[in-house]
Amino acid sequence: MATARAGADSGRRALDVLFAFTEQRPVLAVRELAEILDIPAPTVHRYVALLRDMGLLEESSRGRYHLSMRVAALGRAARRAAPIVDTVEPLMRALSERTGESVLLMRLVHGAPVCIHRVESPSRFRLSFEPGQLLPALRGASVRLLLGALDPEGRRHYVDEALKSGALPPVNGRDGYLGEVERDVARGWAVSNEEIDEGVWAPAAAVYEDGRIVAAISAPCPVFRVDDARRDEIVEMVRKTAAAASDALGS
Repeated sequence: MATARAGADSGRRALDVLFAFTEQRPVLAVRELAEILDIPAPTVHRYVALLRDMGLLEESSRGRYHLSMRVAALGRAARRAAPIVDTVEPLMRALSERTGESVLLMRLVHGAPVCIHRVESPSRFRLSFEPGQLLPALRGASVRLLLGALDPEGRRHYVDEALKSGALPPVNGRDGYLGEVERDVARGWAVSNEEIDEGVWAPAAAVYEDGRIVAAISAPCPVFRVDDARRDEIVEMVRKTAAAASDALGS
């Protein structure tokens, strides 16, 4: 049992190395990976070698690495296997055009909140999240809505496990956070203000299939672009888009 657990932990660490590469930092050295993940450089070397042997990382220059095209192929395969993206993307694009902001589609994947699709804003403002990237476990409007897929006991377990794993604790404590989840799930929408990215306000609304929450749509906005009246407008647009997505999924 201990050996199996050690193997699982090693697998998670290898995936952490893989997820450290983003659109903003596509090429990284071992030293940089060690700093980002807060693990020793020799350990990073071991995981980098494993990922390179598997064809998931390539060396772009001496000591610097980037994701291989095999990872891109995995991303395309994942999108094709997720019919919700094909159904919801036209609605997301329409929302992006109306708001002038990027639009994100979030889901719980194996119990973790993940951005599974993004429609880019035409503006210069760019988000830190991209498809396939994990969201902070206890931060953001979308995460609170996604926890609506779990029963109350499941939500408590999720929060407790996230705290054990070192997630940033909720500002208002465990019970206060669970109360916020219950409120947001009941009304089907939520907002967050600089919970994940500084200077970003984000509304989100739940997408339902067969009466249960299966995803959340969010349209994050830079706070300098939205006054109170504009925020109300965008919340309503996000809610209508999520409702249309739910209808399209047959809910």
